[in-house]
Amino acid sequence: MNRIPFATPLFTAALLLACAGVSAQTPPQDARARYEQEREKCMTNNTQDSLATCLREANNALDASRKGDLSNPGAAANDNATQRCAAFQTAADQADCMRRVQSSPASGSVSGGGVLRESTTTTITVPAQQ
Repeated sequence: MNRIPFATPLFTAALLLACAGVSAQTPPQDARARYEQEREKCMTNNTQDSLATCLREANNALDASRKGDLSNPGAAANDNATQRCAAFQTAADQADCMRRVQSSPASGSVSGGGVLRESTTTTITVPAQQ
């Protein structure tokens, strides 16, 4: 009968634990920093949610980041924004909307009630001659 030395199973277990530790997904530093910022907002009551809800959402976002479930909406968000311009009745209003969505600086935040976009259009009117 062959005997397996005691060191072989011990070595195998240690190797498996080391591999598991390396393969375990850890959140990127930016995700961890974002979590800490969100948690700080929760603790200072700087959100519209209750403390429990705020902390749960921050933790869920960190977990989703670990799993790779968070993504940048990119093109989908741009498509959504441009589709909203279809609500305007005139072509000029739709064109203004598209210009705001594509190139205007944004201010505000979702937690603050919405993202505001502003554009300035200069028009020159000729005074009527009498």
